[in-house]
Amino acid sequence: MTPAQTVQLLAEEENKIIDYTFLASESAPKSITFTAPERRSGCSWLVSRIAQRLAERVETSVCAVDANLHWPALHNAFGIDNESGFLQATMRPEDPIRQFTKRPGNANLWVLPSGGTFSNCNAVLNIDNVKNRLAQLSREFDYILIDTPAMKTSPDCGLIGRFTGGVVLVIAANSSRRDTAVNTKIMLETANVPILGAVLNRRTFPIPDRIYKYL
Repeated sequence: MTPAQTVQLLAEEENKIIDYTFLASESAPKSITFTAPERRSGCSWLVSRIAQRLAERVETSVCAVDANLHWPALHNAFGIDNESGFLQATMRPEDPIRQFTKRPGNANLWVLPSGGTFSNCNAVLNIDNVKNRLAQLSREFDYILIDTPAMKTSPDCGLIGRFTGGVVLVIAANSSRRDTAVNTKIMLETANVPILGAVLNRRTFPIPDRIYKYL
């Protein structure tokens, strides 16, 4: 496969994810959480790609949120600073949410970086503050994509996902363990978090449409 074909295939797969989640119908969720069973599944990379692709396809506003306070990465993906963001917004609920977001260059794309790292997220992720902040984001932006840490390392997705339209699982081909993925599914279901689907990331060959739609 040539580099040009690879780029085209990547674009097609990104558009499929957008079509199956955000643009499937008028009632499709506008706010979606992304997580992975294990680290290094490419979840942050996928969120940045989908956010950029979605911003290209819609005329309304898109916001990518880095809620991974353990291993933040969206600021690097978008080439922005990480001096303030989700962490500060959660700790200072009285400040307007927009003041913590940044525009990486795209006319209708905003990014809310993590604002740093924090190992003990339970100390700052107050349920009411998170719920209120996500509600504010929904009022400010039309589409929201939230990157969260892998479920094996942190339960943050269970907290955040319940206040969005659901969760998309990012599974790394040839590395994510089946038992870990199953446990992640059970944990999300136990937390009453809707699972919208799964994305097989880093695969090296195309999956036929008749199979892809069941992922």
